[in-house]
Amino acid sequence: MKAMNSIFDVAGKTPLLTAEEEVALSKRIEAGDSAARDKMIQANLRLALSVVKKYSKRGVDLEDLFQESVIGLAHAVDRFDWKKGFKFSTYAYWWIQQSVRQYLASNTGPINLPSNTFSKLYKISEFEKEYQKEFGKKPTDAEVADMFGTTSATLRSLKQSAARTLSLDAPAYRSEDSGSRATLADVIPSNALSVEESIDNQRLQAKINEVLSSLTEREKTIIKMRFGIEDQEDK
Repeated sequence: MKAMNSIFDVAGKTPLLTAEEEVALSKRIEAGDSAARDKMIQANLRLALSVVKKYSKRGVDLEDLFQESVIGLAHAVDRFDWKKGFKFSTYAYWWIQQSVRQYLASNTGPINLPSNTFSKLYKISEFEKEYQKEFGKKPTDAEVADMFGTTSATLRSLKQSAARTLSLDAPAYRSEDSGSRATLADVIPSNALSVEESIDNQRLQAKINEVLSSLTEREKTIIKMRFGIEDQEDK
């Protein structure tokens, strides 16, 4: 956190470039001036940080995310063509955002996602936030799917692919003041049978087997087929 604070301080104190200064630096960069390149990057760290802030709650390390944003910024500096008359910040923002989104797509969720898929998920998330702000409730999957020209099933698959995994050993409660050391494994309901239920099932199975053994083969087959206990007997 201290490292990030120092980066914020440096970025905040770095004066912004005028359009004329951007052009002058770009010309020097074209000529191979590495000092000019470094100056252009440093002067736009504030822009890189603005993108990082936008994605800061995605569950990844902020310093790593910032490094990716600077990589995107460096790509923009190397590819910027001042002759086309574009403002550098407008051009750089796209490169920084692409770099950050690609990093997030590769480091959040159980599987790596293409950057265009992550971009779509981000737009879906923003739409859902705006919808709830406007109507006071979350949109249904059908409404979201219709908005983005897809199906509810595809939408659910997209969201599931980006879901983050959690360790069952992780703390069950976020607050350190709760005094509890319970893990997720301790509080998540289990579908597994209790010891008592397992014993009861074993006794019941033994009784069923006992009754079946007193029947003829034909009677036994009929009972098995009628109540679906073929597999139970074999276990």
